[in-house]
Amino acid sequence: METFLLTSLKCSNPFGSKLPCIERLSERTAITVGNFDGFHKGHRFLVRKLGEEAKKRNLKTLLLTFFPHPLRVLSPGVRFCEISDIYEKIIMAEETGVDYFVFIKFTKSFSKIRAREFLEKIIYEKLGCKYLLVGYDWRFGYGREGEVELAREVGEKMGFEVGYVEPYTENGKIVSSTLIRRLLKEGRLKEAEFFLGRRYWIERKVIRGSGRGKNIGFPTANLKNTSNLCLKEGVYAVRINGTHIGVANYGYRPTFGEKTRILEVHLINFEGELKGRRLRVEFLDFIREEKKFSDVKELKKQIEEDIKLVKNRY
Repeated sequence: METFLLTSLKCSNPFGSKLPCIERLSERTAITVGNFDGFHKGHRFLVRKLGEEAKKRNLKTLLLTFFPHPLRVLSPGVRFCEISDIYEKIIMAEETGVDYFVFIKFTKSFSKIRAREFLEKIIYEKLGCKYLLVGYDWRFGYGREGEVELAREVGEKMGFEVGYVEPYTENGKIVSSTLIRRLLKEGRLKEAEFFLGRRYWIERKVIRGSGRGKNIGFPTANLKNTSNLCLKEGVYAVRINGTHIGVANYGYRPTFGEKTRILEVHLINFEGELKGRRLRVEFLDFIREEKKFSDVKELKKQIEEDIKLVKNRY
């Protein structure tokens, strides 16, 4: 899979050198557009359908998405969590076998692009679209003015087909990122896992913490960019990098009066340096809600109980 940032401006790349900028593709492509937050069962169904249609037409498959999420640009004051960050999306897109995963740098200026221009200038001219597959709720362009019929009209004019898929359902529910965010925020991991088609995980870099965990006998790895995860605040049983079992706390650490949420992970029976490494944290079970303890001694006792419970269970 090749991954690019699409921009007609000077290549101001927020993702580092691993994601080069392009201005257009020369390949003939089959495209579907979305945020792909979490790459849940509905997304994977859409990608499978895209692959089937692309194979019939001898086209390359392309997923088109945006960074940052449009809501972060258009409604910066709204509290909004994403199931997966950009790196996690790239990892999961790679697993689907698509040929291209393209990000458009989403800005206030880009948000004003009209629906027809988006189809003609970006989908067709820049990305070589010959087949566009859209989902049941797809809207696009300034003010969400674009819809399936407009796409078909433009497709007839420009020379690309437009396909449509009905919503993907499981257990009578439409599988969506909105549904999964709600389940995760309510601590309903098993239900979220069912609709994701996998256990929920994140992969983030370890940063320097306050050192409190080490001082009380339970060293923790603090993970970067976790202040707004789609998780209920509390304690979790986790698996780290597929091998180590651990206990994670997500929240404000009220015993110490912290003001910012963070995910910190204690790896059971682990010795070594983790700072600077990227850890994949897989959430196995929600253990308890976060609480404020009267003193550090009481906190230590609870941590010991949490570790014992997780060791016995996993």
